[in-house]
Amino acid sequence: MRKYVALFCALASVSALAQDINETQQPELEPGVEVRPSILTKRFESDRTALANAFSITQFQRNYILPYSHVTNPNALGNEALTSDNVDNNEAKFQLSIKLPLYTPENTVEGLYFGFTLTSFWQLYNSEVSKPFRETNYEPEVFYQWNTDIRILGFEFNALQLGFNHMSNGQSGIRSRSWNRVILTSLFSDDDDVYYFKTWYRVPEDEKTDDNDTSGDDNPDINHYFGRVEIGYGTRWEDWGILLRFRNNLEWSKNRGSAGITFSYPVSPRYEVVLDYFNGYGDSLIDYNRKQERIGIGFQLALF
Repeated sequence: MRKYVALFCALASVSALAQDINETQQPELEPGVEVRPSILTKRFESDRTALANAFSITQFQRNYILPYSHVTNPNALGNEALTSDNVDNNEAKFQLSIKLPLYTPENTVEGLYFGFTLTSFWQLYNSEVSKPFRETNYEPEVFYQWNTDIRILGFEFNALQLGFNHMSNGQSGIRSRSWNRVILTSLFSDDDDVYYFKTWYRVPEDEKTDDNDTSGDDNPDINHYFGRVEIGYGTRWEDWGILLRFRNNLEWSKNRGSAGITFSYPVSPRYEVVLDYFNGYGDSLIDYNRKQERIGIGFQLALF
């Protein structure tokens, strides 16, 4: 009960802070100075238009498919048909991510949302064991978004998000991996660039009594590998898009984390071809404590 009271108080505090920020008077512009809308301002305007349609859903995280990717050190534990001898380093990877409004005041994207992200790792080229899915991760979450719209030195601080996230691979026994987090995200942008900062608190779980204990902690050391913070930066250079992502555990003695970079090029207003690279820990839950490199090619929905 104390955890839920604390979470409610945190939500109330952030709500009050966001309201105070919104009410802060912005500096007046000099005559003749035109302010271009930032990337996220334009994106939120598109989301607001979509929310007016009761039959529409909107993009949450990245939506992409890598029909081919090469990964070092894949974990075969995720599927009973796989072993360290027959697991293939070449596989497909795809992610689907959507969000739905649960409550939004009229004519705004501020409000309460449900988000869902699915990420799968498919041994598409492994004919030896009938091309199984090596791992699938599921991430339902509920979050509240406050629009701040503060512009300082050319940067627009667009939004704060606070929510509860559950991440699981849907397995049981020794293959089970899951954790719960309270996540705080700050989104800001300028004319050509988008930035985000994300940090989280892991909700504690009881220690497992044995490997088949369904109520205990599947991965007590996941913070040491997956990290405690994530920062991202995206920009466009002519038609090319570049997205950088970094996670870190903030530990001096055994510093771990990950880095990722995605290059994209539009083939239509909606779709982009991508080259995706990842290096570090936490590419998937079953691989969370294995250092890996992955490079893949594919397609994604336009992100910004």
